[in-house]
Amino acid sequence: MRRLTQRTFSRHFFLQFIKKELMSALVAMDELMSSNEINAKIAAMTPVVILLYGARSIFRFCFYALLKFGKSKEETYQSFRHTILDIERLLTMRDNPPDAPPPLSGPLPSVSPRRAINNAQAPSESSKGNVLDANDLGMLMLHIHECRMLLWEDRKRFSQSEARNVTEDLAELSGERGPVSVQQQLAIISRMCRTYSFLKVISTGQSFDFAFRSSL
Repeated sequence: MRRLTQRTFSRHFFLQFIKKELMSALVAMDELMSSNEINAKIAAMTPVVILLYGARSIFRFCFYALLKFGKSKEETYQSFRHTILDIERLLTMRDNPPDAPPPLSGPLPSVSPRRAINNAQAPSESSKGNVLDANDLGMLMLHIHECRMLLWEDRKRFSQSEARNVTEDLAELSGERGPVSVQQQLAIISRMCRTYSFLKVISTGQSFDFAFRSSL
């Protein structure tokens, strides 16, 4: 009877030990599976991400290139650069231009006293900096309006900081922040071209002769 009790107890103890080991093995397998679950999900999502990226690229190509429903980022930046170029041309031509040459033949034109006074005051005004007249200022405002329309219509092409800074520069350029001379306006244009990356033209690395021959 005593031996039978010892055998029963040892068998029960052995079964409990095996059960404990099995439970430990199952817990370890669960931890291993849970740790690999993230890798399995990432591996399952990779083809979907590649497919979505390809569909997005095809959609953008059809939207901008084929259907012509909008401008791409490069086209938007190119339009902005062309408008800034027109503004710089206007300001450069009005930056303290020389007087008209005298006539080649004929009597010299008479100068009125009022014109003589204005000519005498011209050096003092040029030292302060010349400003645009009404016609040139209207043309400048049209170019600035084009830039603002580009910022508004294609605002997704610019970051918030770029849109805010460019808006402030355009306000200074138009004289909304105070009177500005042509020299100051040219300095603002120079600062914009130096600061914003979308106003800088990146070279393709090809020579002019090679690009010209390839276009023929």
